[in-house]
Amino acid sequence: MTIPSTRNCRRLRVALLAFSFIAFAGTVGADYPDRPIHLIVPFGPGGGSDTYARALKQAIEDHEMLPQPLVIVNVKGAGATIGSRQVKNAEPDGYTLLLLHEAIVTAKYSGQADYGPEAFEPIAGTGRIGLVIAVAEKSKYQSLTDLLEDAKRRPDRLVFAANIGAPVHFVGAMLEQHWPGARFRFTQTGGGEKRLNALLGRHAAVSAFSLEEYLRYQSAGIRAIAYCDKQRAKDAPEIPTSFEQGVPVQHINMQFWWAPKGTPQERIDVMANALQRAMQNEDVIARMKKIHNEPVFIQGEEMRAEVERRQTAVSSVILRETQELPNVPLFVGIITAFLGVVVGVKSLRESAARRARVDWSSYCVRAAIACTAITVLYATLLATTFVEFHAATFLYVLSVGAILTRCGSRHLLPIVLVAVVMSLGLSIVFTKFFSLVLP
Repeated sequence: MTIPSTRNCRRLRVALLAFSFIAFAGTVGADYPDRPIHLIVPFGPGGGSDTYARALKQAIEDHEMLPQPLVIVNVKGAGATIGSRQVKNAEPDGYTLLLLHEAIVTAKYSGQADYGPEAFEPIAGTGRIGLVIAVAEKSKYQSLTDLLEDAKRRPDRLVFAANIGAPVHFVGAMLEQHWPGARFRFTQTGGGEKRLNALLGRHAAVSAFSLEEYLRYQSAGIRAIAYCDKQRAKDAPEIPTSFEQGVPVQHINMQFWWAPKGTPQERIDVMANALQRAMQNEDVIARMKKIHNEPVFIQGEEMRAEVERRQTAVSSVILRETQELPNVPLFVGIITAFLGVVVGVKSLRESAARRARVDWSSYCVRAAIACTAITVLYATLLATTFVEFHAATFLYVLSVGAILTRCGSRHLLPIVLVAVVMSLGLSIVFTKFFSLVLP
């Protein structure tokens, strides 16, 4: 019997190892996914992106387009950069993916992130949805031109509620650039629900929402003044376009699916194929129609070209310094508490002679409880706009002052004067210096 040479044995081992590796790699690709895929949605629950993700997830699972479920994980904050960074730094194994629209571009050009689309592997782009410029239902602005003319006449006075660095912020800046002289005061407000509350609470004059968000929030008390496209939305034909009003600002957002850099192409293809099948499914088309989203699908070079086009558009927008919305109830509470301490100390000194007859510890506890309850009530009234700012602040200061001075008749007039000064003075401060529209 012939004994194989050492060289032949080595070649045989190398061939077996190579064959095993290829077979193993093929098995890994074929088995993907063999556990749930975590889809990071970098916004809070209930917003447009979250609603979209859950609608698509449900359809994919109902029709078993993937052998494993999609687990949606909401990671909100910092203009979607907390969630996107988490995916960027994740293991590139295809089990942690990102669903993020144009914010992946705007975050880079606003300075919120030092990375953009180039830090991820593109999977696909799905769906298109327009953007609506909206004001409170009782707002004096009846059109986009009315709003922009006032922003030009009173620069830096009209508050534009935005998620700073996100598409809504960039759309507001685009409106400024197409209406020379107009300047909004952009404030960090947050996602769709927070921007809605800013309009309802009259803390902001204007904001922008996806068409799905707007139609969902409309009954709460907001009104659209423009749809940012050349043609009117099929699901809301009553809304005039920005182009009709002489403002050529177009913004049709698309949801992009991303994987960490270095994710194997075969795993990207598995996910892309599932998404393509999903977007062609009748149930998905019906769900997309329900959330006012056009069920389109792009991938590969088409997706890269679309992202590049958006980067070019976004990079041409000039952003200015922004400002946080002041917490009105907190400011008033701090000022009132300070004045209350001053009045309370004086009252204690004047009542030193009666201390032997009064249970001061018991009184202090009752006063603290009463003041806390009144403060909560005051903040609630302002948040719901049930009582206008001047009246609410006057009654709040008067009530707290009366408790701290034990309703002494000699202190009644000073308390009334302080309440009047604070209700009027704080109104001037917030409207003139912070450009807030108070309740």
